[in-house]
Amino acid sequence: MTVNIDELVKEHGFSVVTSEEKPFHLDEIRFNLFAYLEDYSKMGFSFVKVARDLVELRRKLESYRLFGQCFLGAFVIGEEEQIFLLCNQEGGEVFQESRIYVNSSLQAFVSSYSLFLSAVFLLKAKFYEIEQDEVEEIAANLMDQVLALEAPLEQELPFWEHMVYLIEDDGIVLRDDLFHILNKEQ
Repeated sequence: MTVNIDELVKEHGFSVVTSEEKPFHLDEIRFNLFAYLEDYSKMGFSFVKVARDLVELRRKLESYRLFGQCFLGAFVIGEEEQIFLLCNQEGGEVFQESRIYVNSSLQAFVSSYSLFLSAVFLLKAKFYEIEQDEVEEIAANLMDQVLALEAPLEQELPFWEHMVYLIEDDGIVLRDDLFHILNKEQ
């Protein structure tokens, strides 16, 4: 994961908390949910691979553990284990907030994100012949499945609603564009 911590600290007023190295436990490997998160660089999604790579952020009474990012901001775990997105400039323009609720737990996030990636790959599988009604069905199915992962919702899911909107509106990046291909050649 390559989050610009300095930018995050500057934009949101957080400080990075350094913690002492903890002993490694076998359970960290057996129950490592981060290992299920696949990066999707075409849309800036990247994640830590193990819990020891989490970055602790603090601001006044708030405390978060940074575990990933996307084109809209940084994913963090809150004090009650819920997942939030700390919005970057683009995310702030989309959501009109500096922080939005994403999921109730890391487990729900891993499942939601995996469902999102499966929707992306369904779009890729049919890119040359997909009809708009199929696209809308993929988007609706994604939202239904994400909602089913959460207990009766006390909060809305604006992040996932936006991902569904991007699917419906042809806003999901399915391939590297010429700019990315040329940069890889250099």
